[in-house]
Amino acid sequence: MNIVLTPLLALLLGLAGALSVGLFFWGVYLMTRKSDVAGDFVIEPPKKKQDGTFVLHRVTELIGRPFGPMVMDWIGEEQQARIRLRIDSAGRPEGLTVRRYAQRKAGEVLLYGGVGLFFLFDGSPVFAVVILAFSLLTDISLYSAKQQRQDEIQKQLPDFLDVLAVTVGSGLAFRQALSRVADSMPGVLASEFRFALHQMELGTSRREAFGALRRRNSNESLGRFVTALQQAEELGAPLSQTLQSIGQDMRREDAQYLRRRAQRLNPRVTGVTAATMLPGLLLLIGGGMFIGSDIDLSAIFG
Repeated sequence: MNIVLTPLLALLLGLAGALSVGLFFWGVYLMTRKSDVAGDFVIEPPKKKQDGTFVLHRVTELIGRPFGPMVMDWIGEEQQARIRLRIDSAGRPEGLTVRRYAQRKAGEVLLYGGVGLFFLFDGSPVFAVVILAFSLLTDISLYSAKQQRQDEIQKQLPDFLDVLAVTVGSGLAFRQALSRVADSMPGVLASEFRFALHQMELGTSRREAFGALRRRNSNESLGRFVTALQQAEELGAPLSQTLQSIGQDMRREDAQYLRRRAQRLNPRVTGVTAATMLPGLLLLIGGGMFIGSDIDLSAIFG
């Protein structure tokens, strides 16, 4: 006896499968978690609504909220540290935290996995693969935000270093000069230095704070600036002269960076131009040849 799956039946089967998987993992979590005592409960302040959160992220975060603690327990402390570093590298978009990231990923797996199963049972594997690709939406958004952030840092770094060199040369201490320049030149780079200054105020050494700054950002120019600054501090070189020389090097690096970006854009522009103009050009030439040849297709098309 052959069973024909209607679209409605396939949708119900997909949603039932996603619900079964979610209930299974939730039951495993309840069986393996440790018992809570009254002293372990912590009252958290109410969270402010994130107005800039993407609507799909809101939906998946709401769906995965019950499974957030379970995911946090499963990934472990080491993986949480890696996720936190990725979020910091992207600039903590939309106030994202590791817990909210875990909730989003759980919601994406349940939501897009269920819809993907529906299209798979409906006989549309291509649509199923496309829907399942949406489960990487949070990671893609973090990667995109990180790349944009590094581009902005590359643009702001030479001017920031020039102003910092002048401020240090006027007689201010390095930490005071860095704080004043960061307040007077708002932007991505200034927020990174303010975060490093906040770490130093909490007791972190300058080397550790700037080392964390370098790990959060993959920008090569910023990494060289941190390395040169630490070497100047160890060797006792004049800080103002060091900053001026670093600023000049950064401007040359910025020009080379822009040239490399322009060279990478040339093949993309060529590919887009060919993909958009070539089909129309072939259609125009082929249509003109067909009309000009007076071919009679009545025998073929009846």
